[in-house]
Amino acid sequence: MSTARKILSNTVYQILGRAGVGLMSLVVIKIITSYLSVSKYGEYTNVYEFLALFAIIADFGLYTIAVREMSKNEDDIPVIQGNIMTIRLIVGLFVLTGVITAGFFIPSHAGTQIPWAIMIATTASLIALINGTVTSVLQVKYKMQYNAVAQILGKAVQLGYMIAVAYVLFNQDKVNGFYHLFWSGVIGNFAMLVYTYWAVRKYTKIWFRFDWSKIKYLLKQAAPYGLALFLSNIYFRADAILIFNIKGSEEAGLFGVAARLLEALMILPLYFMNAVLPTLTKYIKEKSEKYKEIIQYTFDFQLLLSLPLLIGGIIVAAPLVHTIATPDFVSRAADGFIGSDVALQIILFAFVFVSLNIIFNFTLIALGKQAKLVWINGICAIFNIIMNLLVIPILGFRGAALTTVACEALVFILVYITVKRNLAFKLQLLRPIKIIFSALLMGLAVFLLKDPSSVFLGNYSILFLIPLGALVYIIALFATKAVTKDILKMVLQK
Repeated sequence: MSTARKILSNTVYQILGRAGVGLMSLVVIKIITSYLSVSKYGEYTNVYEFLALFAIIADFGLYTIAVREMSKNEDDIPVIQGNIMTIRLIVGLFVLTGVITAGFFIPSHAGTQIPWAIMIATTASLIALINGTVTSVLQVKYKMQYNAVAQILGKAVQLGYMIAVAYVLFNQDKVNGFYHLFWSGVIGNFAMLVYTYWAVRKYTKIWFRFDWSKIKYLLKQAAPYGLALFLSNIYFRADAILIFNIKGSEEAGLFGVAARLLEALMILPLYFMNAVLPTLTKYIKEKSEKYKEIIQYTFDFQLLLSLPLLIGGIIVAAPLVHTIATPDFVSRAADGFIGSDVALQIILFAFVFVSLNIIFNFTLIALGKQAKLVWINGICAIFNIIMNLLVIPILGFRGAALTTVACEALVFILVYITVKRNLAFKLQLLRPIKIIFSALLMGLAVFLLKDPSSVFLGNYSILFLIPLGALVYIIALFATKAVTKDILKMVLQK
């Protein structure tokens, strides 16, 4: 099988899996926003934002380092995987215990259900960390179809329990129901781990190992990237937490809908780069010129994926938020109310920058230069906190959304310059220009048909506009030759 086909097939499995999970995640948002008030949904999102801000320390960048190290020598997979499981369990228990403790001492958490909800959510987080370690083997073996099934299974279990909580078990008892919304994540992640364990057993023995020399080596390799991830997580998560503490739970809830959508979308470029990393690492290690093709290929693909989501998302933001949440979250011009749709329109620009940033982040990892990400993300974390403290009191969640875009743009500039200084490559812009033109054509078609379709379908016109936009975009890509039959043949050939 060709390298391009391996990467594409591995990515397609992940995207299909993520698409299934994403659709169920939209249903989850709909259920929760219907079950809880805007203010209570703000508390719900704050639990996950607070946990995610520090839980990334337990991740420590070990998934990406595991994929890189296993790709160098697949005979070491059992040793690497086993020792990383041990590291993650120890570090995870230590960090998450600290998170639980801290949750009880945050002044804004007083008198809310947040501290106890954090305790439940940390259990789900620890299970997810172990699952990620096991999944890294599937990434190296290009067998991510199993991960796709595991994710869909886990999300389906979570969704099923959440439906039971909201409509059957705790329909009238929303105090206890609030906690069980988090228990659904625990149950779902456990189901995902069980299936992943079964799938990975075909390729390696799975168990904890404690080889001190190997643990020291892995920690040394992961530490710079882990710190960089923590700093990037600060500038990605700090805005939601600052909104909650400065403007209150209602604005946090309005921002939370847009943030959840961005978070779901961000998995797509991450999955693609995880699929590319083994090959990119191999070519750079061998000093093969093919690494230049891989960088160009990923740059084109990330634009091809992110631009239509940006342009289409801006146009259909209001009906999209209405569909996945409730009318309480949508802007109302007559009342002067600014809703989640405005936050989404702004924050989608950040998605484009995230999609491009991750290319160069992973290139630095393939080069073994992940330590350089520390100062880049450190600068952006400081910039983010200062900007949020300045703009949130004035603009509320809109200021936080603008700050997110500015931060991701700053990361792009810094990480691109850093890679250029350490690796010779040149991006060709002809295909990206064709992709941009195709995305604009798609946007024009969606814009022109938005109002006519809403006459018949109302806010659910997106069920017509999204597939229409996708069709126009695909046709435009072929018409402009941004994608050709020859490219498809090259990718699909054995």
